[in-house]
Order: sequence, then structure tokens, then C-alpha cells
Amino acid sequence: MYVHNERTMQTHTLALGMNIPNAGKVNNQMWMQFVSQELATRLQFATIQDAQGIYKGEMEATKLVSVTVDERTSHSSTIVAKLQEVGQVYKTQFRQEAVLYTVTQTPEMAII
Repeated sequence: MYVHNERTMQTHTLALGMNIPNAGKVNNQMWMQFVSQELATRLQFATIQDAQGIYKGEMEATKLVSVTVDERTSHSSTIVAKLQEVGQVYKTQFRQEAVLYTVTQTPEMAII
């Protein structure tokens, strides 16, 4: 098991709402197509979670897409830029007003 505990790890997350303004919702087929054509072509790894979100007082299904990077490596900024591209493409493709992007310090990570 490898444990990394310096403060150089960060988790970057997009919260992607599934409601399409005035046009229904992103269904499973649309989501899977987005994952295969946009997300998987830009990122070699990511974690995708289902969540519930609230935007402007309305509940909506949400997808959380996260990557954890070691900011000491030269490729970390490229990975983060690719994740942000995914958010911009999603925003355009599904007419989103906003996509939430967060960065969290990850004090410890273990690869087992």
C-alpha cells in the first residue's frame, strides 16, 4: 500500500446538473454519450458519482465528476484543464446556466 500525506494532493470536482432549462432532463442515454464522447476522450481517470443538488431552489439529479491530482507533477495542470473543458462542454451542450467547480485539499491518499 502506498500512502501519500503531503499537502500537495487536490481533488477537483464538477457538479453537473441534469435539468435542461425549458427542455427536460439529461437522460441516461444522453449522459452515457457525453461520457464516451467528451469525458473519456479528455480524461484518463475520473470518479463519477450520482448526487442530488439544488439550483435556484429546485431539486435536480446531479453528476459529480472528480479527479485527484498531485500538484507536484507536470501533468496535474493539464488534467485540471481537461476537467474544466468537460465542464464547459457540458454547460454548452445541455444549456446550463452554471457548472459548479470545486477544489479540495486532500491531506492523505492511499493506493491499495
